Amino acid sequence: MGDRYGVAILGAGWVAGEYVKAFRDHPKTELIGIYNRTPGKATRLLQAHGVSAREYESADQLFDDDRVQIIASCTSPDVRPEHITRAARTGRHVVIEKPIALTWEGVKAIYRAVTESNVKSVTSFVLRWNPQFETIKQLIADGVVGDLLYAEADYWHPVKREYPSYPWTLTRELGGSAFVAGGCHAADALRYFAGEVSEVAAFSTGPRREMGYQYDPVVVASLKFENGAVGKLSSLVDGETPYVFNVRLFGKTGTIQNNRVYSRKHYPGALNYWTFPTIEPDNGDVSHHPFPPEIAHFIDCIDDDVESHASIRDTYRSMAICFAIDELAARGGAPVKVDYQVAQPGGALVGASARA
Repeated sequence: MGDRYGVAILGAGWVAGEYVKAFRDHPKTELIGIYNRTPGKATRLLQAHGVSAREYESADQLFDDDRVQIIASCTSPDVRPEHITRAARTGRHVVIEKPIALTWEGVKAIYRAVTESNVKSVTSFVLRWNPQFETIKQLIADGVVGDLLYAEADYWHPVKREYPSYPWTLTRELGGSAFVAGGCHAADALRYFAGEVSEVAAFSTGPRREMGYQYDPVVVASLKFENGAVGKLSSLVDGETPYVFNVRLFGKTGTIQNNRVYSRKHYPGALNYWTFPTIEPDNGDVSHHPFPPEIAHFIDCIDDDVESHASIRDTYRSMAICFAIDELAARGGAPVKVDYQVAQPGGALVGASARA
């Protein structure tokens, strides 16, 4: 193995193939093996990508392999806290697929295990390495947006229609909620660009097209940021739409809407938005996502003994937003209804009261 890090992967499903390729192609990593609950699936995945590595017969066998220094969790999220906690406690650096966990307690367990064990971590909010996101981050750093006024992000992805074989898209046991299952990407993006969220309010609605959902597949939340700005998040995993991921940031000196920018201060000749050509986050297929730069970044963090900007020390906050949204939506948002009553001369009221 030499100077290369030994890597093991838990799970051999859809996203695991992208990690196989990323670790296969990185000069400082060697894929040692994969464990999957279905015998033979790991071997088939390895063979499909031209990798000679071991298929572990059990998770115990993987954890007992002292050649392994990095463990990537590509399992279903219901078992991720157990696996990541064990990996950290045995001194392995960890790649944490998302959602990090299906419960807040699970997220906290992973956070404690990683921080107490002093191992490196990266959470696969992989869009942080998307070229459009990298450009937006630089534009913000350059002061194009200025003081933030309003921000929003949307995750619109009718997952069950596009990937009908994945049961986690429907169930609470494996999916959790619309925000935990997929909308966490939008929550993380908004934190990454706009800053920390201090308050949320939320509404949700039940399925209209795919009736098998065990949770409300359409959720919208309003937000207040610690910097005083306000915003909106939405997650839609039902309905009739292609995959859409929106990020919009409105500031004192400029606005960014996805890959469009407007700022008279920084671009004084601009009459409207200008568009920067880039790779957009416009496809839900994992093969479109930038796993190689994520893994390259993580290996650099290990080499240089620094924390990733997407370590569990940061990204647990993104999941906290999701759980807060779910809690508020479950309460019905505690709404104050609009009052449409108006007084006519003489004091008579017109229109039915809409207040609770």
